[in-house]
Amino acid sequence: MTPADWTRRGLPPDVAVSIVHERAPTAALYRDLYDKVGRPWLWYERNLLSDAALEALLNRPGHELHVARHDGELVGYFELGDEQGDGELVFFGLTLDYIGRRIGPWLLDRAIERAFALGWPKILLNTNSVDHPRALQTYRKAGFRIVRRETKQLQDPRMLWPEVYRWPPA
Repeated sequence: MTPADWTRRGLPPDVAVSIVHERAPTAALYRDLYDKVGRPWLWYERNLLSDAALEALLNRPGHELHVARHDGELVGYFELGDEQGDGELVFFGLTLDYIGRRIGPWLLDRAIERAFALGWPKILLNTNSVDHPRALQTYRKAGFRIVRRETKQLQDPRMLWPEVYRWPPA
């Protein structure tokens, strides 16, 4: 997406949501966010990193983590990364309790707004078939366009960590 492609869509949410830029996130904080937002969508790749490697990734120059909360409760987060001059919306998501309340498009606008405020000429974004069923539609309505598709086989995290996912169900 370029600035010219962006269509602001998010109306202010019906609840007060604050967004905090976590300037020095710890691995523990990040793992909690990643789990609460990503577990329903089977996110696991960041869990393969050691705490030291995760903190090094999160705290390198050009990388930002922004956490949204309502009355202290996690709403969601977005993560921006500038790798070799390519700005990327690395992770974006809401907790299940806040999906369907029109907070997603509003928070996505905040992420895009921040990325362009950093001076990025474009924003890259990756999504996949196990993300929320409306994720791609939401991104496209905001102005992202598909530039590439690829097929990749990932391990099912329920099989990697059955004790975490309580898999298979009893």
